[in-house]
Amino acid sequence: MPKSLTILDHRFESQREAQVFFYGIRDRYWADGGDIRGSLEFELLCELYIKYCDCTAWPLPATPVAFYVRNIARGAGSKGGTTQGFVVKFNNGSEQEFSAKNAIKEVASRQRTVT
Repeated sequence: MPKSLTILDHRFESQREAQVFFYGIRDRYWADGGDIRGSLEFELLCELYIKYCDCTAWPLPATPVAFYVRNIARGAGSKGGTTQGFVVKFNNGSEQEFSAKNAIKEVASRQRTVT
């Protein structure tokens, strides 16, 4: 049975459905450029990121104020490459890359054990 998850009031019946949704946001902003802020997309990304941090006990360095998409190096050497991924901007000026795929997986696993 697929692991469902809820981000804000948006229920995803499977991790795959959530990935398609968040990758759609990623792809739109990769093409358009610019920050993701002051929108439902920002609120959904922020909730996903904060839940992911809660699930993994990762400390938030400050308050998220925007997200954007950039090339992110993955792996090293012949097994390395780049992919487009989200970066969260904080109100203290710092930034942090994060994987929507990993966040979705972790949050779905945690919600399943809680409910």
